[in-house]
Amino acid sequence: MTYILSLYGLSGVPAPLQYLREEVGLAGPNWESLGADWKALAALWLRAEMALAKSCRTDLSYNEIRESLIPDQWKDWMYAKLMKTDAKGPSESFGKVFTAYLNGLPSSTMAIQGTVMTEIWCRPGKTGIIGLLLCLYWQAEYSGAGHGWQANVKRVEYIFNAILAEPQLYVGSIFFILLVLMATGKDLNIVEVLVMMLAPPNARAPKFA
Repeated sequence: MTYILSLYGLSGVPAPLQYLREEVGLAGPNWESLGADWKALAALWLRAEMALAKSCRTDLSYNEIRESLIPDQWKDWMYAKLMKTDAKGPSESFGKVFTAYLNGLPSSTMAIQGTVMTEIWCRPGKTGIIGLLLCLYWQAEYSGAGHGWQANVKRVEYIFNAILAEPQLYVGSIFFILLVLMATGKDLNIVEVLVMMLAPPNARAPKFA
């Protein structure tokens, strides 16, 4: 699958999230200025977003957001999106807040075959992993895209890769491939199917146009 990266931003963003592209740094003036690492992370997010769409997880409720341990600024943004109102930007100290949050996550959240699926934001849609991009974009915008930002980009990259390596997100796809193979009369090689579907994310990195 090819994701097109251009001056206009990341293409292929799901329709319900199109209106958020510029707000989270996936389009607009900062799309270019944030550099190649940001574009690569954006493409990785899109793959993870599409994988999570298979999980059937829905938007968080107001109570779930309120009771979560995510940064307050992120909570306020989620509330605003649910209420379809404008959200306020964070303060200049947000970079430290977000760094502290990521550092406080269990290391297993960023590990392959770890616990990432247990995180409350591990879902598609406006209350899901797009919020990690939002927080990174805020950090760059309000606190600067220095070494701390680069380190957080790497942490979020680990999170997205962990999501992409989750076998439960591919069970339906594996079943579909097996049905196709049976329908076409081809020899079934379940091992090859599993390897294709569950290969490490880097083995299936997107191509850039």
